[in-house]
Amino acid sequence: MATRTRRNPPIDALRALTADPNVVEVRVGGRTVATLPRARAEALGAAVGTAWTPALAARVGAAAAEALAREAALAFLARRAWSAALLAARLVRAGHDERAAADAVAALVADGWLDDRAYAQARAGQLSRRGAMAAEALEHALVEEGVAERVARAAAKGEAGSTDDLVREARAARRAGHGASRVAGRFARRGFDADTIRTALERAGYDLDA
Repeated sequence: MATRTRRNPPIDALRALTADPNVVEVRVGGRTVATLPRARAEALGAAVGTAWTPALAARVGAAAAEALAREAALAFLARRAWSAALLAARLVRAGHDERAAADAVAALVADGWLDDRAYAQARAGQLSRRGAMAAEALEHALVEEGVAERVARAAAKGEAGSTDDLVREARAARRAGHGASRVAGRFARRGFDADTIRTALERAGYDLDA
């Protein structure tokens, strides 16, 4: 007895969302199997009457996952700035597939929503406003946040603290009654070497030989 070949069901409809007509639900067999931008669905070959094959289902499913990750990424970006690497990791922690998160972030970079150079410059300035930092310490902090070393180095160089910055801070600390060892420890944690710290403290009026 011959076996009957099971046919792939056709796509019933591409139903636009009321909230956003540019986004459609792909309907197969009377149920929604994916939701994604209409243009993306059509580019993947999803059209009414087209057979819903496993290959098409996989392509549309991946695109739908990316669309969800992109929507979440834009929501995160509305709250604060992110490096591309940090944002991808945040999406994964939020439950998005790693591939979908990576693709969504790559698309946001290509569209200009994400710029690691701009992020690094802004973040270096933000960190420096808390207190002068050595260039290497700034670079390390940026690299830890997913910024490429070359980009981090350039941003850190422009925002690194100088000896004069340390002198001003040390003078304020001395007026507040902070001891030299306390101030020196603070500067050391920000990456400054012993000679630079000693020079700044002496210029600020600390007697280091007492």
